[in-house]
Amino acid sequence: MGDIDMKDGFSLFDKVGDNNIEVSQMGDVMRAFGINPTNAQIKKAQDSIDPKDPKKRIGFNRFMPVFETVKKESKPMTDADYVEGMKVFDRDLVGYLNSGELRHLLTFMGEKLTDDEVDQIFQGLEDDNGNVQYDELIRRLMKDA
Repeated sequence: MGDIDMKDGFSLFDKVGDNNIEVSQMGDVMRAFGINPTNAQIKKAQDSIDPKDPKKRIGFNRFMPVFETVKKESKPMTDADYVEGMKVFDRDLVGYLNSGELRHLLTFMGEKLTDDEVDQIFQGLEDDNGNVQYDELIRRLMKDA
């Protein structure tokens, strides 16, 4: 992600129009920029700006050095982390999810995918009962990342 893309992404969180964000939004912006900081890392970053005022507003140039510091401290998520996250939806812990339920999650939650995109992702992963092994799904998605 280039500097211009990051500036554009940063500006999406500016709710006032002054090219700044609230310190309380730093974690959301960091996650949008592809890192997964812990709550402790976010709190530390926010405190480095102003420990008493989470409504304080900061600009992109003040945010980036803090972001880079947190980025260096953050470990990237692994396939196993994503598989662990999918277990939340696997009530019986059988290693697969109903493709209809998974399709609903992918098309209606978070960064929504189109039905065509989901069809492409599921290609060759659905079994005869309409289930998808989520560890295989994660491997496929991570391979393409």
